[in-house]
Amino acid sequence: MEKKKLLIVGGGDLCLQILKILAPRDAFIFYVASRDLEKVVRSCNLIQLSCLQLGTYCTIYPVAMDLSEGNVEENSMAISRIRPDVILNCASLQSWRAITQLPGALYQALDQAQFGPWLPMHLAPAYELMRAVRHSGAKAVVVNSAFPDAVNVVLDKVGMAPATGIGNVANLVPATRMAIARLALCSPQMVQVRLIAQHYFSHYVPRGGLPPVANYSLNYRVNGVECTGEFDEALIFNLVRTHFRRMGGIDGQFLTATSAVSVIEKLFCEDEVLTHAPGPGGLPGGYPVSVGMGGVRLSLPYCLTRTEAIAINQRGQRQDGIAEIRADGRVLFEFEQMAIMETLLGYSVSRMDLKDVHEYAAELGRRYHAFVKSIGKQGSARHGLYPA
Repeated sequence: MEKKKLLIVGGGDLCLQILKILAPRDAFIFYVASRDLEKVVRSCNLIQLSCLQLGTYCTIYPVAMDLSEGNVEENSMAISRIRPDVILNCASLQSWRAITQLPGALYQALDQAQFGPWLPMHLAPAYELMRAVRHSGAKAVVVNSAFPDAVNVVLDKVGMAPATGIGNVANLVPATRMAIARLALCSPQMVQVRLIAQHYFSHYVPRGGLPPVANYSLNYRVNGVECTGEFDEALIFNLVRTHFRRMGGIDGQFLTATSAVSVIEKLFCEDEVLTHAPGPGGLPGGYPVSVGMGGVRLSLPYCLTRTEAIAINQRGQRQDGIAEIRADGRVLFEFEQMAIMETLLGYSVSRMDLKDVHEYAAELGRRYHAFVKSIGKQGSARHGLYPA
């Protein structure tokens, strides 16, 4: 079978971690795109040389691509030249890790604003990429890693939704399986989970267990037998928080990379595989999905309708600071979370039109830079402001 072409946009740490897994398997022809061409050339060389060190070989090409506003034509031409089968977006204006590198008390305070207010930083480059994909006429399957729980929803409103996201809910499932297996006294390989949850829930549980207000749905089988409800769910998620607590930050991003691989590697398999992903088909939050035969589709438990699953994640979306995403792509933000951003950063937005996303992203970036400087840190780069 002819190898598929995988274009990864955004040459940061997540891209490298995914390549470290996939490249030695030599399953794709790889293209890595970034506006920092010198850096991406060195990254591609690193991967190719490392494969040779392992006794294998991969085909990998660096590509110049700038997802700033106004580069749709150039980006479209690059996509048309490559003709990728899969495009993975890893580009963001600010890494989710940025605030984790602040002094502890400041991080805890800013983290209470949740992830929703940071939406412009992830939506802006994804919007430019999807505009270029549409302009190119490419039929590639697009997978988005940048806050797909909300970004994919906004883009769906204007007919440009990626096929799916990766990470978030998917990152919570392995520990949930391990916890259920511990309670059931069996191997985690015997446990099958179907979890519906938005980013807020998957962010909260590893740090605090089951939230006081918990919007999610958990169904599970053990050795093929339906066992949902057999174990206390607060206990299950407390085990995730304690016994199966894992490394976070840049080290923990390896789990997100494996989530991406579980989707990308199975996309064109003849047999579908059950996994989890956020934002499939532009839906809010995360779901169990079947991946294969060139696409991604929902694989909900029989006891839950599509409408019910979406409603669960829309409630979780509000906990994450996004009140509503309207049919025209306009985003309304929750007052409580945005008030924290205003107190700490001097940044406050009640609503945002998609056409203005670059303006809001630039303003938020300026405010965060000023905040970092005000607490005596040396430059924004040290705090995780990563360009596409």
